[in-house]
Amino acid sequence: MKGTNQSVNQSSIPSVSTGEQKGPRGYFFARYGMLMLLAGMIVFFSLLLPDLFPKFVVLRTILATQSVLAVIAIGMLLPLSVGEFDLSAASNVSVSMIVSTALMARAGVSMPIALLGGLAVSTLIGVINGILVTRVGINSIITTLGMSTILQGLVYGYTGGMAIVKGVPTALRNLASPTVLGLPLPVYYMLAIAVVVWYMLEQTPLGRYFYAIGGSKEAARLAGINTNRLTMLAFVQCAFLAGIAGLMTAAKLGSGHPTIGPTFMMPAFAAAFLGAAAFKPGTFNVAGSVLAIFTLATGVTGLQLAGAPYWIDQVFNGTALILAVTLVRYLRGESINPV
Repeated sequence: MKGTNQSVNQSSIPSVSTGEQKGPRGYFFARYGMLMLLAGMIVFFSLLLPDLFPKFVVLRTILATQSVLAVIAIGMLLPLSVGEFDLSAASNVSVSMIVSTALMARAGVSMPIALLGGLAVSTLIGVINGILVTRVGINSIITTLGMSTILQGLVYGYTGGMAIVKGVPTALRNLASPTVLGLPLPVYYMLAIAVVVWYMLEQTPLGRYFYAIGGSKEAARLAGINTNRLTMLAFVQCAFLAGIAGLMTAAKLGSGHPTIGPTFMMPAFAAAFLGAAAFKPGTFNVAGSVLAIFTLATGVTGLQLAGAPYWIDQVFNGTALILAVTLVRYLRGESINPV
């Protein structure tokens, strides 16, 4: 398995050395093309739907509905930055949400302790993922895909597929429903998390070590970097952020829904990859992932307001993932093949 894992690290994940070889114009477009695409979609839909799209309520809706997804995508890019995948993050959202609401509703635990309990369980899942990948040597795709399936089964088994509503204190919604400058609190939670993770990856030695491991795990190890420990840390951080996303979702809904978490997997994964085609072409980065989230959301929202069918977001996100991998392949000048 270790050989398979190393293959994933060195061939399927964008490294820090990218796009600049394309020349000044090509590199400028690679860095800012998605930003220009977002601006173009805003102008297009504003002209197409002048009475619907260019409204503050639309902006607020996009920001509010995508804040949780952005946190999940930011979490997923941490293992990606060290050359690994975490496909269990979305299911881990459900774990945090169900554990915290169940502790409040069924065990009578106080809200602060219940929230910490949900976060602790989610983080522990990241520890298990990290051990299986770094110590046991199982490929991260297999590990986290299996973990995702296990978590979904446990959540459905405990809840019977039914939401936990009765007994959840109404005070939980106070963590998400208040607005500041017209925007709900989850938007600010997302911004705070984005800034912290951006600073860690871009401005600290830890971030440079992460990118070095993602570029070449063996070279990083020879340079004295403890690759196993930092890979473990990336999985734990991803799980921690998935736990926070679960708490945010529980606060927004005022309940625990077992079916919501897995729906985040595809758009979050697409955003993490698509983000590697913006600002720092070929490198997973926070700013690009956040921009990708809201670019996709803007496109889907505009199409829905224009009368597109309800399933358009699935088609849009699936197309975006394929496009993202293609763009990163182009920027690196090589294939991205995770198996």
